Formats: sequence, structure tokens, C-alpha cells
Amino acid sequence: MTTKQYSADQMQSIFQHRFEYSRLLTELTDEQSTFISSQDYSGLIDLLMRKQTVIEALHQYSNGDPPLQQQWRELRDSLNSQARAKCEELLEATEQNLAEVMQKEATCTQQMQSQRDQTRAQLELVSGGIAVQDAYHDDNQFSQFDSNF
Repeated sequence: MTTKQYSADQMQSIFQHRFEYSRLLTELTDEQSTFISSQDYSGLIDLLMRKQTVIEALHQYSNGDPPLQQQWRELRDSLNSQARAKCEELLEATEQNLAEVMQKEATCTQQMQSQRDQTRAQLELVSGGIAVQDAYHDDNQFSQFDSNF
């Protein structure tokens, strides 16, 4: 089994692509929050499918044999200072974007849970109202009012 070793230029290109995908993921997460706030669930589903595509592409760049992280550790000391600095800058920016995405995802999850809880409470009110209505409903077929009492 052969493993693919990246050159310095290839590694920098991969880091650039990962950064661009992380930036796009950040933008899509911002858009996701807008869909959740406006309760546009069909738009949200479409957006989540696009996000999944970006996540899969980002994952593809991270996986390899050997893994990208291991290749970076092996290659970084052999790079000139300018190339290493550029790669480290891209890595840091990517990590910041991904941390921001995680934070925004937590906020989106809280928004969705809040909306779910509000919907549940409204349904319970409606359900309770129907139960009360059914309890007081007079069905002429099965009951008779005796006015001779």
C-alpha cells in the first residue's frame, strides 16, 4: 500500500482550500440562523444539504494516508520560514472559522429547541382545549336532558 506525501506547495494549496471551505461554512451557518429565525424550514433544509456538501469536501481535504495532520508535522520543519508562516496562518484562520461555526451551531440549536418548546406548549394548549370541549360536548345521540326533573 502506497501513501501519498504532499509537497510544500501541495500542502499550502490544501490548507488554502480548507480555509476557503471553513469560510464558506461560516457564511452558510450565518444564513442558517436567518432561516431558523424566520422559521423557513424548507429553505433551512436546502441550506443544510449545501452545508453537508461543504463539510464532506472539508473532510476530504483532512483525510489522507497518512492523515494530513501527521503529514504537516513531518513537513513543517523542512519548509522555509515564509512557506511555514503562510501555512500556519491558514491553519489558524481555519481553526478560528471552525470554532466560530461550532459556536453559531450551538446558538442555532438553542433557537430550534426554543421554537420546538414553544410549538409543544401551543399544541398542549390546543389539545387541552379540545379535551375540555369534548368533556362538555353534549352529544344528542347518547344523552337526553330530562326537563321533568
